[in-house]
Amino acid sequence: MTPRKTKVKPSLKSKTDALVQSGHVLGWREWIGLPDFDVPLMKAKVDTGARTSSLHALNPRMIERDNQKFVKFILPHYRGDGHGRIECTAPLVETREIRSSNGEAEERYVISTHIAVGHHKIRVEISLANRSLMGFPMLLGRTAMKAGRFLVQPSKSYLAGKPEQVYTALQSGTVSEQ
Repeated sequence: MTPRKTKVKPSLKSKTDALVQSGHVLGWREWIGLPDFDVPLMKAKVDTGARTSSLHALNPRMIERDNQKFVKFILPHYRGDGHGRIECTAPLVETREIRSSNGEAEERYVISTHIAVGHHKIRVEISLANRSLMGFPMLLGRTAMKAGRFLVQPSKSYLAGKPEQVYTALQSGTVSEQ
């Protein structure tokens, strides 16, 4: 009688360890890059309760170019040296009613752009809002986390990599596209 071979399922710990090693686990706050706007680093709060990601933007306004709709806006203080504003233009995805953390609904412009998290580059939808009273200029919502197949470990911070690692990955082009 020959012994039967059984498949051994990987443990939850080994699966989690593999995800951490591959950079697919985020803490409750992370360093994010916005490569389409030449923003190497900014702090973002990871929020599994928010569906859509949100970005602090000043003076968002819709413009038209060649019969296409765009949003012009200003990102304050996001240059690599921490000084100066960045004027941005992005294609408008839609205007969407978003319910904020205080329960109030408001119409916001929604754009689609790339974000860099660790060594991953993913395309996400982001609503533009005044987040000047919030602790973080960006909120990373669950739709973005699903797109990058990330898990969240809420007791930890900055698991995707240190700011220098994110910036180096952006500059060298080693950021994986998802």
